[in-house]
Amino acid sequence: MMEQKRKKTWLKHRGYLHITDHIDVNSRRDEILAKVKNTAFVERHAFFPLIHTNVKLRRYKKAEGSHKRKHSYNGKTHAKLRPLHYATHIDSMIFGYYSEFLQNLYLTELERTAGLAACITAYRRILHPSRLNTSMNTVHFAHEVFQEVSSRASQECWVLKFDVDSFFSSMDHRVLKQSWATLLQKTTLPDDHYNVFKAATKFSFILKDDLRIRQSRFKRREGFDEKLLSENRKQGTNAFFHNPKAFRKRLAEKTLRIYKNTFRNDEDEMIGIPQGLPISATLANIYLLEFDKLMFEEVVINRKGFYRRYSDDIIVICGSADKEFLIDFVSKALKEVSKVNASIEKTEQYFFKLDEASGKPLSHVFRNGSLVKNIPLTYLGFEFYGHKTLIKSANLSKFYRRMIDSVKSRTKRAVLSAKNNPGLSMAIYKRRLFRLYTNVNLDKKLSNRRFRTLVPGRYGYSVVQTTSKKKKFASNYFSYVNRAAQDMEDDSIRKQIRRHRTIFNQAIVKHLKKALEKYT
Repeated sequence: MMEQKRKKTWLKHRGYLHITDHIDVNSRRDEILAKVKNTAFVERHAFFPLIHTNVKLRRYKKAEGSHKRKHSYNGKTHAKLRPLHYATHIDSMIFGYYSEFLQNLYLTELERTAGLAACITAYRRILHPSRLNTSMNTVHFAHEVFQEVSSRASQECWVLKFDVDSFFSSMDHRVLKQSWATLLQKTTLPDDHYNVFKAATKFSFILKDDLRIRQSRFKRREGFDEKLLSENRKQGTNAFFHNPKAFRKRLAEKTLRIYKNTFRNDEDEMIGIPQGLPISATLANIYLLEFDKLMFEEVVINRKGFYRRYSDDIIVICGSADKEFLIDFVSKALKEVSKVNASIEKTEQYFFKLDEASGKPLSHVFRNGSLVKNIPLTYLGFEFYGHKTLIKSANLSKFYRRMIDSVKSRTKRAVLSAKNNPGLSMAIYKRRLFRLYTNVNLDKKLSNRRFRTLVPGRYGYSVVQTTSKKKKFASNYFSYVNRAAQDMEDDSIRKQIRRHRTIFNQAIVKHLKKALEKYT
């Protein structure tokens, strides 16, 4: 795998609101570069609190003894809340610069051991070996693993899947600090690096919900103070506060609270780093560097196995003789070297061998002491049966759920609009939905858009002028599906969405009827 030359992706405009103002990167580029590269500036810099919010992820509940979704409702939600923290714009620039600096050292360290770099696939830009200027993505990484399984299935093989339990929030600060210093070839962190380390570990934050002003019936404040935001913009500040003094005033009035890092281990010691910082991904790779080296030597070199890690998802492929040893070895290494734990409930064992009837590889999962046939290996959004590859059922369910939610929203809006404006026809804007949720021609990269405008004519009359503008097609889920089928070399993936038009049209008919019955 070839590493792609990285651009300064951290030096960019960030659109979100924060405690302090946006930064115009175009006009202040030289100023920002001078600041973040100045070690004296960074070591004295006082980082602002982060803003904390939660992203709700709906879980895919499996039926007992199957990989299919369990269609039942008991009034309880299984949604997972993922905490995200994001920094002020200047703080993000500093985190981004140090992330790039450490990433370059990290990549150099990987190349010192031949073959090691191929084992770590997350948070890196890796050039596709046969496609010019194309980066590899999760489709390619999953396909590589599945191809390796297929090639070993004739001799029978085991695939061991591990997941680090609450990885980001469980990082031991001593391990991270030592790994950071070792990468710098120092015994301790320089002052500027130490200040960045403290900002990422002993972080403080405010709740985004505390910046809202209205309480909804679901006990969540929804609106921001638009009048205050407008006044700030008029005074040239695009932020929640006009200046740091206004922020400190809210703190002094105790109408806003600052929280400290809440992640703790069993000894009540502070651990973990926040997800969402520009440096978080790089620190995750650095943190597991010694573990990766150990895995590469034991699994790949000593036992001729296969090892891949994508963030906190670990895959080991081995023979039957090494299975029990490696299950124990991986779990112990995570605990002893990296001070984190492998998730017991997410540790899975899959067995692959050639099917006697078809002669093709066939997947089995090891559960409760026995092998269950034809249960797929799930990895990076795909399900691998040995003889075919499919998109993960949970991902398809999420797509159809979003499609139907959009249809419900549009039909409701159309019916209410027609009711409140009797002279207007009911418009669902089906074309827009159709563009998002139906197939597109992947060979057509650009679309011609025609615009008609009135312009002054030669004799004082206004005339219609037509201009044409090429617009790049935006990818949708179907472009992803088709490219996945192409990269995986398996048309079974395309067949998964063959009923999408029927489902789309049925959803419009169903929810339009419901909206008409309810609102007219």
